[in-house]
Amino acid sequence: MAAMRQNGNRSDWGKNGSFMAKPDQGWIHSDEKLMSSGVWYSVRYIGCVEVKVSARTLDFDTRTELVRECIHRVCEAAGLKTTAKKRKTGKKIARYLADHPNMVYAGSNVNLNVSTESLQLCLMETSEMLANHHMTGISFASGGDAETMDFVAYVAKDDKNGRACHVLECG
Repeated sequence: MAAMRQNGNRSDWGKNGSFMAKPDQGWIHSDEKLMSSGVWYSVRYIGCVEVKVSARTLDFDTRTELVRECIHRVCEAAGLKTTAKKRKTGKKIARYLADHPNMVYAGSNVNLNVSTESLQLCLMETSEMLANHHMTGISFASGGDAETMDFVAYVAKDDKNGRACHVLECG
């Protein structure tokens, strides 16, 4: 337990920890809220990339690299970021991903609902549900790297997109 402490707080989000244990400072939202209607966030949907392998079969570092590569690919396709230097994608990661992202709803303002049951993405303008990813169908989530700190992404499987990494802008 002492190894999981940093500055007096638990470091439950690290690769050696677990987010399943309640942090010392408590959760941001109440259990009751998450178990009932969930918590809503306004974010921007950037796009998704097909993932050809189950993220559950990959180690933590490879999952993180895969999701961050998805963030970069989707952001580049949306024209949201440019890098001064050309990034190299590892051959292993490249094999796991589709060649081109799905940009159908790129740039759409969406409401993200997070509950204990699912993550839901609904268009703000029309309330059309873009996705309802049940927690059991979500295999991994991660934030961006130093160049893409305002982005988060998660890998989920559904009937519409198959297994895909969905990228959201939160900043």
